[in-house]
Amino acid sequence: MARSTSWMYSIIPISAVSGGLGIILPLYILELGGTVFNVGVAVALFELVSIPASIFWGDLTDRLTRTKVFIIFSILGTIPILLIFYLVAFVPVVESVYGLYAFIATASSPAINILIMSGRVGRALPKHFSRYSVFSIMGSFAGMLPGLFLNQDLIGVYLLIIMSFNIIALIVAIFLIKTTHREQVRRKNITAVGESFAVLNQLSHTPFILTSTRLLERIRRRLSDERVRNIYALLATIALFNLGMYLFNSSYIPYLRGQSLSYSDIFLINIINSAAQLLVYGVFIALVRKINLGRYYKAATVFRTIGYAMTFVPFLLIDGGFLYLNIAGYAITGLAYAMWNVTSSVLLYTQIRKLGKGHYIGVWVALLGFSAVIGSLFSGIMSSYVGYNATFSLSILAIIGSLIVFARYEGAIVSKKPI
Repeated sequence: MARSTSWMYSIIPISAVSGGLGIILPLYILELGGTVFNVGVAVALFELVSIPASIFWGDLTDRLTRTKVFIIFSILGTIPILLIFYLVAFVPVVESVYGLYAFIATASSPAINILIMSGRVGRALPKHFSRYSVFSIMGSFAGMLPGLFLNQDLIGVYLLIIMSFNIIALIVAIFLIKTTHREQVRRKNITAVGESFAVLNQLSHTPFILTSTRLLERIRRRLSDERVRNIYALLATIALFNLGMYLFNSSYIPYLRGQSLSYSDIFLINIINSAAQLLVYGVFIALVRKINLGRYYKAATVFRTIGYAMTFVPFLLIDGGFLYLNIAGYAITGLAYAMWNVTSSVLLYTQIRKLGKGHYIGVWVALLGFSAVIGSLFSGIMSSYVGYNATFSLSILAIIGSLIVFARYEGAIVSKKPI
C-alpha cells in the first residue's frame, strides 16, 4: 500500500476495540441482570451522545488542525472507559459509561475523515470507501475472534483483550499516522469529495446549521425545488433503512441470548455477518465500474428483509436449526448492509455535489442520529413489553418502506449510467 494511505492500518486495532465492545456490552448488561430495555437505552444513549460530539470534535479539529493528536487522544481516552467496565459491575454505570465512550471515540472521527480525503472522485469514490471499509471489518474480525472462546465467566478477560487492542492501536497510530503541512493546507480547502466522506462515514465536519433553530424553516424553503425534494426523498429512504436496522440490531443479541445461545455462538453469528460485508466491499473494489447503484440499493433492501425474516420467522414454523438459520439470515443482512452503505452514500453524494453540500450533510447526520436513537429506544421498549417478534416485524416494515420510497423516486435520483 502506498505510504500516503499506510495510516489505514491503524484502523484495524481501532475497529477491533469498537467491534468487540459492540458485541460484549449487550451481553455484559444482560449478565449483570439487565434486560433488553437496558440494552436499548445503552445503544440509544451512545447514538444520542454521538450527534453533539460530532459537532464538537469536528469544530475543534478544524480550529487546531492536528489530526494525529485527536486520534491519539481518542485512543488514550478509551483506556479509563475500559477500566470502568472491568471494575464496576453495575448496569446504570455501564449504560452511562457507554455514552461517555461515544463522546471519547468520536474525537477521532473528524481526523480519520480528513485522512480519508485523498482526492478520490467519480468512479474511484466507492472503491476508496470500500477499501477503508475492508480495513475496518478486518479490525472487527480481530476484535470478535476471541469471543469464539468466551463464556460468562470470561467477560473480564475479554475486556482485557480489548484493552490490549487499544494499546496496539496507540502504538500503530503513533508510528503510522503523519500530520504534514500539506495535509493541514488541504484541510482548509475541503473539496466536494472531502465533504462527501462526512456523509459516507456519518461523522465529522457537521455544519453549524445542525444546531440552528431555523433548520426546519430552511428545509421547508428548499422543498420548493424539485431537485431538493428528490434529495429529501433519498434521505427519507436512508432514514427508514437506518430505523429498521436499529430496531432489529438493538434487540438482536438479547434475543439470541434468550434462545439460550452461548456467547461463542453469538460471536460466530456476528463474525459471519462481517465476513459477508467484506465480500461485498471486495466486489465494489474489483467491479466498481460495472455497478448500477439503483439496482444495488433495491437489492440491499430486499436482502435485508429476507435476512431479518430468516432469523425469527422460520423459528416459529419449524423445530430445531435455530443457530444455522440465524447464521444464514444474519450473513444475508451483512451482504445487504454493505451494499446499502456504499450505494446510499454515493447516491447522496452525487445528488448534492452541485448544491449546498453542508446543509444536506447536516440533515443526513441529524436523520441518521435521530433514527438510530428512536430505533434503539423503541426496540428496547417493544421487546420488553410486546415481544421480539413484534419488534423485528416492525423493523422489516421500515425496510420495506425504504424500498417503496426509493422505487417511487428512483428515476429522479439515480443516474442512468452505472458508476
